[in-house]
Amino acid sequence: MQQRIRILGISGSTRSASLNTKLLHALSKLAPANVEIEVLEGLEKLPFYNEDFEGENLPPSVVELRKKVSEADGIIISSPEYNYSFSALTKNTIDWLSRPYAKGVLSDMPVAITGASPGVLGTVRSQNQLRQVLHATNSKVLSRPEVYIGGAHAKFDTGGAFTEEAGRKMLIELIDNLATLIEQTRENQPSELAS
Repeated sequence: MQQRIRILGISGSTRSASLNTKLLHALSKLAPANVEIEVLEGLEKLPFYNEDFEGENLPPSVVELRKKVSEADGIIISSPEYNYSFSALTKNTIDWLSRPYAKGVLSDMPVAITGASPGVLGTVRSQNQLRQVLHATNSKVLSRPEVYIGGAHAKFDTGGAFTEEAGRKMLIELIDNLATLIEQTRENQPSELAS
C-alpha cells in the first residue's frame, strides 16, 4: 500500500479568476489516489515580512501558515509573472516560511514550481528567479519537468479542468516526480530530481 502524500499548493495570485489558482486546483484533480493537494487560501492576509514580528509578536496568520507547511510533505508553487519576476505575494509567503534563518519550514522541503500565463512564455523568467530564491531557503526544488503554461486562458474548461493533452501529461509528470522526490526525502535517499 502506498503511503499517503500531502502537498500544499501556493498560488501567487489572489485574483478571483486567477489562472495560477485554477492550475493548482486542476493539479489536485490530476493527482493519483495517494496524493492530496490542498490549495492554501488567505495568503493575502499575511502582513509584509518584518523581523520585528518574530518571536512573541508573530502574527496568528503566520503561525497557522508555518504549521500547515510543516505538516505537509511537499509544496507546489504556481505564480504569475509580473515585470519579468514572480509576484510580491509569492515572495512575501516565502520570506515568512524561510524564517528563522536556516531553520524555516522550507528547509529540506520538496518543492515543485509551475506557472500559468496568457502570454506565450508562460512564466519562464519568473520561474528561473523563483528557483534562485528557493535555493536560498535550502528547499529541494524539483528540477524536472519544467512546466510553463502559456496561453493558459484557453486551456481550462468551464469546470476548471485542464484540457490540453500535452500539458496534462507534463502536469501529471510534475506530480509524479514531486511524489518520488518526497518519498526519497522521507527515506533520506539521494535524488537526481532535485537541484
